[in-house]
Amino acid sequence: MNMKIADEHRTLDRLFATALKRLEEGAPDLAIADAVEDLRGAMESHLAAEENLYFPTIWALLPDFKGRLRAFIRAHQHFRGLLQEITGLTVSGEPEEATYVLKKLKHEFGRHEGGEEDALRALDQEILIDQAR
Repeated sequence: MNMKIADEHRTLDRLFATALKRLEEGAPDLAIADAVEDLRGAMESHLAAEENLYFPTIWALLPDFKGRLRAFIRAHQHFRGLLQEITGLTVSGEPEEATYVLKKLKHEFGRHEGGEEDALRALDQEILIDQAR
């Protein structure tokens, strides 16, 4: 599970880079919209998989992680809101503002990725310790 989530995070990092590049270079509106939609779709798929598949499993196995998982889910809702804002800004022809919000989202998501990956490593350790007993 840990490697799959890390791989998805790397894919999202590439999609962030593509969307930012198109916005910063002043690409045609359709190219920007496509890049933002690719990012939004991939992020939604990733967040939904975490919330509906991975987190419930972790919650069931290790209830002590419940608080951290709830914080991750709150962050996911925040990310969805920022993506919606970015989409609105690109549709209304405000690339500078969209770039600013996208950079903010990229930074916040990067910190979030690190926290999730650290939590999953801790979970792996807990499972290994339990199996060794």
